Parts: sequence; C-alpha cells; structure tokens
Amino acid sequence: MRSYFILSAFILAAFVIAASNTVSFSAKTDITQMVFMPDSAATCPVTGDAITDEHVGFRYIDKDIKFCNDGCIMAYKKDPSKYSEVLKCMPCNDDDGKAKINATHKGVKYYFCGEGCKGKFEAKPEAYLEKFMK
Repeated sequence: MRSYFILSAFILAAFVIAASNTVSFSAKTDITQMVFMPDSAATCPVTGDAITDEHVGFRYIDKDIKFCNDGCIMAYKKDPSKYSEVLKCMPCNDDDGKAKINATHKGVKYYFCGEGCKGKFEAKPEAYLEKFMK
C-alpha cells in the first residue's frame, strides 16, 4: 500500500512539472516524444538558443535584451527587424515603426513610422536615445 502511495506521488509530481513547462507535440505524439521548450524570455532572439546565467545584454530603445554571445548582439544591431515583431518609433513613442523607414546611429539600426519622425531622430539622435535609455 505504501509503495502505491509513493509511486502515485512521483507520477503526480511528474505531471505537475510537465504542465508547468511549454510542451511541443508532433502530429504523432506519445509520452516519449514530448520535448520541453525553454521559456521564450530565456532564449537568444538571434539563435534561439537557451540563455544561461552567463549571457551578454544589450538595451535597445526601452528593452533590455539577453543574448548568448557578442556575435548575436552585432547581428541584432545590424537589423533588429529580423528578430522583433514590434518596431518602436522613438519620436512618436509608438509601436508603428516600419522596416523600410530606418536610420543607423553608432552601428545600431532604428525604425520610424514616417520620414518626419526619421528626420526628427536624425537631427537629435542622442536626445531620443537618452530619453529611452532611462
């Protein structure tokens, strides 16, 4: 009787752990094919690799982003639109930036909703960056 109780407790614990993780299933799934995916907040946006305690970071506009190495930061700076669904237009402080309307400042590409906002940024890039880096 006691061994059934212990076995039941282990099975219950396994289900609780499994339910707390994101699970990916294929079309033909059985318990041996479950793949536990890491939390999306803990993955490098460039490679998709899991981020460990040892990581490098970069602040892009108003977000701190974790990367697995310096090469990924360089790739992100070159073209953030490849790795982000939302593009912020800093002058109007809205998530309506367009990939085709952009400017590069100190090796980092930024996006804008229109040519007017792009012109405002290009006239005073440090003022906008300082506002968002706080």
